[in-house]
Amino acid sequence: IEVFMITYILGILLVIGFYLLGEAVQVVLLPWLPGSMIGMVLLFVVFVIFGERLVRWVKEGAELFISYLPLFFVPVTVGVLQYEHLVSWFGLSFFALLFISSLFVMMFVAIMMDRKAGGSSCG
Repeated sequence: IEVFMITYILGILLVIGFYLLGEAVQVVLLPWLPGSMIGMVLLFVVFVIFGERLVRWVKEGAELFISYLPLFFVPVTVGVLQYEHLVSWFGLSFFALLFISSLFVMMFVAIMMDRKAGGSSCG
């Protein structure tokens, strides 16, 4: 296995490891919080503590996940189609919430990308 493949594998294993750690914490301590969110917060705390050293390891695996991100939306779409009776029951409020939350995510990503590029989107 080549060196770049090892960095991809290590990055993916770290992300999955923190996800599983978050799931374990959720089962034991915080059943009302999603385990994936707990894992993400734990990963952030570790990034703050260890800084650039760990970020370099996770970056390759995270970029691989991001390149295949559209595939992660397929199960969500299938789930919505499977439970169409719930979608039709909630109707317009469901789609309004979906639209507003997507808008917030797009604005947040645009601001973060602008900051990363060195610009200032807020003035």
